[in-house]
Amino acid sequence: MSKAQVAAVQRRLQDLLAYPREDLGTELKNWLDLALEENKANLAQAILALANHGGGYVLLGFEEVGGAWTSAKPRPSDLRGFTQDLINGIVQGYADPSFHCELHKVAYPQTGDLFPIVVVPGDHKVPIRAKRDGPQDKRGRPRHVNINTYYIRRPGPKSEPPQSAREWDTLIGRCLRATREDLLEGMRSLLLGTVPGTIRTEEESRDLERWVEESKKRWQALVNERLSNEKPSRFENGVWYVAYSVTADFHRPVLTKLLEILRMVAGHETGWPPWWVPTREEIRPYPHNGLVECWLTETTFPDAAHSDFWRASPEGKMFLLRGYQEDGVPDRVKPGTVFDLTVPIWRIGECLLHAERFARALTDQPASISFCVTWEGLGGRVLTPWASPERRLYEGRTSHQTSVSSSTKIHVDQIRDALPEIVLALTQPLYAVFDFFDPSLQMIQEELSKMRKGR
Repeated sequence: MSKAQVAAVQRRLQDLLAYPREDLGTELKNWLDLALEENKANLAQAILALANHGGGYVLLGFEEVGGAWTSAKPRPSDLRGFTQDLINGIVQGYADPSFHCELHKVAYPQTGDLFPIVVVPGDHKVPIRAKRDGPQDKRGRPRHVNINTYYIRRPGPKSEPPQSAREWDTLIGRCLRATREDLLEGMRSLLLGTVPGTIRTEEESRDLERWVEESKKRWQALVNERLSNEKPSRFENGVWYVAYSVTADFHRPVLTKLLEILRMVAGHETGWPPWWVPTREEIRPYPHNGLVECWLTETTFPDAAHSDFWRASPEGKMFLLRGYQEDGVPDRVKPGTVFDLTVPIWRIGECLLHAERFARALTDQPASISFCVTWEGLGGRVLTPWASPERRLYEGRTSHQTSVSSSTKIHVDQIRDALPEIVLALTQPLYAVFDFFDPSLQMIQEELSKMRKGR
């Protein structure tokens, strides 16, 4: 990768350090001395499980203290022992088939201290197994990794072998989908111009609109109540919000079960995924009027881009509101003046994949998704490749309107197979207000491919 690409990846990974946590797509470990074979096997187990989970991240240099993750002590005097070649040597030594992981040393936002983050890909066509044992313990048993064993991420979170037929089905199904996606990548040019979708009924449209309006009013009430003294408001430069509704035959889960489902389907495509379910007391979800609600107002980054407000309904409806990432770096970009070229592609892609996982968790019956998104505070912003500086863009494309909305209805089975086409259809109205910018399907496809690989 070029220096610009590496810098862009590191900015995305900083979100993981903003509030380090363990979930199904992220594992935190102490400072491992990777000169020791036992520690290599320990790291290998996490990498194997994340690879079979669909990809994720291993953060090194953290320990859990009082229920919160913090920098582990003592800190190494330098990080030269953590190298790309060493990480891939561990993968080659333990994984069959072998694959490439990326190692990034990312600065913690507040202190500048560097932490190694291993980015594990998840687009594997076959399940990954351990091809040798880890070193033996005192009883002569392999530690961490057993030969010919497959590891997955299980609730806990833990890296363990599959323990049920459903877990095996999930693992094998993920590999089959990766193979199918590769076939579709090759066929995409033949599908150009074919946008999947179906027609929403008037009742479905009104229901989704009511859900959005109710959610916005609830968010505004919370802002008035809790942030009335914040001058200027962190949201003054605009927000974007997305909502979707699952249409299918399913049993409405109780709130406890709904929260469990939300944890299970949380994404790991980026360091700050939509509908993230935190566990820290100050920001964890809570029940409100028969819904699950969450507002992230007290994170490491007190900017709008990290102050998500989201709601989830047992009826299969989701809402998320967030500020713009471009407005959270005032030392580099004047807030409210630019709009990034590629961030919307990643965000809409993440939200659609979340909708697919959520629908499949609710029912194994045929399902469709009514989906809508609105971007506000666009007036006067200039379109720029801020997050992806390797992309070239004609300067001066300015938005002359304040807000844009877009919507669609798709079958759940279409989302993964035709994700670029769906994202293109949803973002075309947005890009058009920037002096008629017309995104190419190829650009959408390339950015979604990077998103899925954590790049």
